[in-house]
Amino acid sequence: MDFEIFKLNTILELWYIVLPMCVFLVFAARYLENILMSLLGFLLGSFFVSPLIIEWMGRVELLSGLQQKLLENSTAHLIFVLVLGVLCGAVLYGLYKIFVFLAGFLAAGALGYYLTRLILQSKELGVIGQFDLDVLAPIGVGALLGVACGLIAVRKSSQVLAVISLLVASGLLSFSLVGWSYVLMKKIPTEEVSKMFENKPITFAFVIVWLVLLALSVPLNFKRRAKAAPREGKSVNQ
Repeated sequence: MDFEIFKLNTILELWYIVLPMCVFLVFAARYLENILMSLLGFLLGSFFVSPLIIEWMGRVELLSGLQQKLLENSTAHLIFVLVLGVLCGAVLYGLYKIFVFLAGFLAAGALGYYLTRLILQSKELGVIGQFDLDVLAPIGVGALLGVACGLIAVRKSSQVLAVISLLVASGLLSFSLVGWSYVLMKKIPTEEVSKMFENKPITFAFVIVWLVLLALSVPLNFKRRAKAAPREGKSVNQ
């Protein structure tokens, strides 16, 4: 899988935004319920939606020139990423109820898609008729996971939104930590950080750190909420 189109070095270059936001989300998401959707929208818009849009631009003749400028001009690319992140955050915050399903669908769908592509990057599933399974399998897994999480999100929006935020934040934090370690160890420019996924031990380390951060953040946020609930109930009864 070619990760260069996704400009993953942007995550490292925007460390002063990514690290504080992700650390705070991972360890204190319970304090951010009112603005959790806008923060999640910013993260998704900046680091998941923007690379997909830039890749799509290359398929449209009228926008191919703009795509080239964004890929060649790092300043223009960073501005595009930040503006799209702010727009996604504002839209999701303003239309919270409508986008509860979409937030669950996009976050879980993107996760399922990217992880499936990672798992299958060194394998060939073959072709059935005119359908390339190497392309359809990640899309299918992402769509199924997205629909399932989207339906759950509608029923338990606040809890699911918190989990999705923790999932995205811990993933970005894991990439930042492992990515910077890889860049410093290899003594390469940040533009080549996407090559870390060509190294299976580094990819494995990225997934492990992601899961560890997620395993720490979920109980840290939800256990304290559970402890606070009985106290609120007692005060009401009194």
